[in-house]
Amino acid sequence: ARAFNDGRITLSTPGVFPDIDFCDAPEEVCLTNDEDRMWSVAMFEWAERVQRYSAGDGSSGGHWDYREKLVEFVNGGMNTFEYYADEVVTDRDNAFIHAVSSIVDRGCHDAPRCYRSGGGPASKLPKRRVAFNIALSALNIPTMRTELVVEQALDHLRTRREIIESNLLLYLTDQGFSQSQRYRYDDILDALYRFSRPYDASDVSYPSNKTYFYSPDHPPLYMGDPYMRHGHKYGLSNVLLFLSNGLQLSIEKDETCDELNEHKVSGKLPISNACGQRGLSYQDMACEDDPDMACPVDPNMYITAVTADRAFGAAPALQCGPKYRIPSTGYWNFQTMQESDLEAYANDNARVDVEGCCWWARGVLQTKGTCSFGRLNYYLGKRAADEGRESLFSGIDFCSNPEAVCGSASSKHELLWMSGLFEWIDRVQSYDQGGFNYMEELRKFADGTMKDDVFIKRVGAIVQVGCHNPPCESAGCLNFPCDGAYPVDENAGVRKVYRTFFELDLWDSFPVSPGGSNTPTPAPSQSPLCQTNCTEFPSSSPLTPTASPSKAPVVPLSSWPSESPTRAVDARISYFEDLSRHLKMRRALIDSEIFVSKLYTLNGFLDTLHEMATEGVDGVRFYIGQGRDGSFNHGLVNIALFLAHAMTRGISWDSCEEVNHQLVNGKLPLSNACGQHGRSYSDDICPQTDAAMECAVNPKLNVVQSSVGNSGSPRFFCAPTSVHPFTGYYDPLSDTTVSSTPFANQAGRKDVEGCCFWGRGILLNQGVCDIGRFNHVFGLPALMDGRSSGRYNIDFCSHPEALCSSFTIPATEFNKFPTAIDTSEVRYLIGLLYWADYVQEYNWGYFDYMEELKLFFDGGMKDDSFVDQFSQIVIDSSRDGDLRKANFKRILEILFTEAPTRSPTPRPTRPPSEKPTFRPTYAPYAGSDVINGGYGFRPPDLNGPGQNELEGNPLLPGPFPGGQDSTPNPNQQPASIPNRPVAIDLSGPRQNNNGLPSNTIV
Repeated sequence: ARAFNDGRITLSTPGVFPDIDFCDAPEEVCLTNDEDRMWSVAMFEWAERVQRYSAGDGSSGGHWDYREKLVEFVNGGMNTFEYYADEVVTDRDNAFIHAVSSIVDRGCHDAPRCYRSGGGPASKLPKRRVAFNIALSALNIPTMRTELVVEQALDHLRTRREIIESNLLLYLTDQGFSQSQRYRYDDILDALYRFSRPYDASDVSYPSNKTYFYSPDHPPLYMGDPYMRHGHKYGLSNVLLFLSNGLQLSIEKDETCDELNEHKVSGKLPISNACGQRGLSYQDMACEDDPDMACPVDPNMYITAVTADRAFGAAPALQCGPKYRIPSTGYWNFQTMQESDLEAYANDNARVDVEGCCWWARGVLQTKGTCSFGRLNYYLGKRAADEGRESLFSGIDFCSNPEAVCGSASSKHELLWMSGLFEWIDRVQSYDQGGFNYMEELRKFADGTMKDDVFIKRVGAIVQVGCHNPPCESAGCLNFPCDGAYPVDENAGVRKVYRTFFELDLWDSFPVSPGGSNTPTPAPSQSPLCQTNCTEFPSSSPLTPTASPSKAPVVPLSSWPSESPTRAVDARISYFEDLSRHLKMRRALIDSEIFVSKLYTLNGFLDTLHEMATEGVDGVRFYIGQGRDGSFNHGLVNIALFLAHAMTRGISWDSCEEVNHQLVNGKLPLSNACGQHGRSYSDDICPQTDAAMECAVNPKLNVVQSSVGNSGSPRFFCAPTSVHPFTGYYDPLSDTTVSSTPFANQAGRKDVEGCCFWGRGILLNQGVCDIGRFNHVFGLPALMDGRSSGRYNIDFCSHPEALCSSFTIPATEFNKFPTAIDTSEVRYLIGLLYWADYVQEYNWGYFDYMEELKLFFDGGMKDDSFVDQFSQIVIDSSRDGDLRKANFKRILEILFTEAPTRSPTPRPTRPPSEKPTFRPTYAPYAGSDVINGGYGFRPPDLNGPGQNELEGNPLLPGPFPGGQDSTPNPNQQPASIPNRPVAIDLSGPRQNNNGLPSNTIV
């Protein structure tokens, strides 16, 4: 009832109880058994006392914030499998549940230590712990999230099928790349699906008519962290590292499955290389931890590899057989193209026979040796089935027929990939030796730039030779060390990883920061180990082959990119230059109809956009059409909407700072600094994952607005109540400020303590989250953390005035002179960061911004609902949605028509969308205004009726076209939109005693 009497709610406000005075009748909460009322009271209590809880931590001297601790708790796994029978107050695993229970019961997080009125710890802790786990289980949260992260990773690959087939699953011939007929897209997707199934997954996502990998001694293939933002990036990094190693070891090597005979001894290829190349002895690769796991060596086994190098004159397939069938072996003679066996010729280990030598490498990761095939048989093959364990290939004995990996009639395409995936899970995912834990290092790699070549080389070494720091004793050298204890061509492995990550958009898809953490890791430096043939981005094709082409037909590659640049950033710079040229050729219209401002200019916008579109920050870039799924035209649409929004914000006021414009009963409350249109900027909190980026509200801050642009409004300021106990209002009619009596803004604030976060920049980004995020990325916190994005030695949370004016750092004992810092780019940068990080990333419910943007263009740019939906997702934007829509249509018209020049308009060097460029099909401005449904936007007619009433109002910018201060131009053509934009608050005009609308007219 009090909320209703104070005017903060109405009878039509949903979810409220205006007729109940809970102070007089608290029993009303339960009296009628109204379920909605009981839940509403409880949820309000939770939101008010628990979600907003933030206090000092008396036990540690630190700070305890519910949202921060919630993020840590969820990211830590939520202890979903921990149960406690006894009440333990201090057990570490459930400290968060204890603290929340203490807040609910005692009002502080550390009872009984923090509870001064007596009493013990929070009650019923064991029951709360069990209830929490029951709730998680009932909601299927652990399983659901684990299945979701697998699906997200697989979807990333499914949407890039053509890229994988045309640009990755290729083998090299003299005539170029050919698409592999052996390593196929459908087979790898099926293998990934079946090896990544969570062991507790539901039959809905994983039907029971398929078989899936299961091992009591191994986890499934790692597909990401289900409790982290962008958690599937870790899984995708894992999968792409696997695929990259496969490209190097088998796929690009004539799409072989069997190992090729390629290691020369004294210039010749021994036939006995089947026993082991580069000093390795495959049949002696025992399982040290469990000798019984390895396959026994059968000297009577006789096998010929089913795949070989198909180049003209290349050595034949590897072969093994008993001495009574193959007494001795010679070498391959490239001149006669046959084996020279008149005399025996030894491999590196002096073998001149191939008896028992059937354990050469096979499959996508070249699984080799008796131990590896024994483990494959134990977990996936016949031995698993014989011993009563689940088996994917119960009918295949990999010890008696290792060639089944490549030559199985029924499963050869599956086994190519699945043998490699098991090898990866068994030896790479589980690797934890010598201070190198693969899973921990993978997370660091994925959180960084995904270009750490030291990590890539270490993973390649584990795959090839069994350890991360070669030479590796576990490699299988008959006499250690040998050549085989070192990986082959580490730099080639780096190039394969770079190529794979680039082709599948991992560099552009995720920010350079931990998925669920608020502190990004610094970008790794270029390793000194990468010295030759190791560029940041690979060349468009591997080295030119020396052999003759394969017999397989050549499949043409996709047309984009026709030639990969040396550095990925070069392509983005070229793309930006095309965009810049496109906009500058339309400068006359853009300057006169869009940047109608002295403060904001096309040059200033492009100078700042250059970095955000080409380099970006934390993996986020402003979208101008970059990437395989975009086009130049999509980028233009994104820029058009950005500028249309800016025209309703900073550009319209010609100010870097939000101006006081919302009237309350015909007056401007000075407390509008705390928030306009019912908002409270100090309470505009970030999502939980970004909570640590928020600016803390400092009640002692004293900041005065530096500019009000063209508005004539009073300046915003913030100050503690000890200085300004209350604030008054500004009367625009009398041009006077009244501070003798308190005057509330729409949200009820009558003071400005802590209200220093009014909007700044071209988009007037407001609140502790937007300003805090910018500070975290570009301000002092980034420099202190050592992050490469740090640019300004300023804490913008403590000095928000520096966002719109140059800032001078006072002299200190370390810096003897004051230092002036130029922040002129900040007014653009804060808006571009917000757009790239929030708007472009917006994907919630039915609305995916990037998808809708592309659909809007591809559909002919006719569907106005795209702008309406955008206005819904940006806070406080629905009120001027019609103006934004009108601006947007006019900007599209400018950007998608030929530039007014006699010379031909240069076309972008990058290919545009496959669809033709559509011009907007709406009718030109014909005098109607937005309220009447027109497409143009007409300013108030200052020469018409009512002109005398509005004359002299300092809130009205001028001059207007056709108004008192304008000079008629007989040669001027009718414009479809006025040169000066006009912003109107459409929240519903009400007349006050002076006859003026009580809402703002600007």
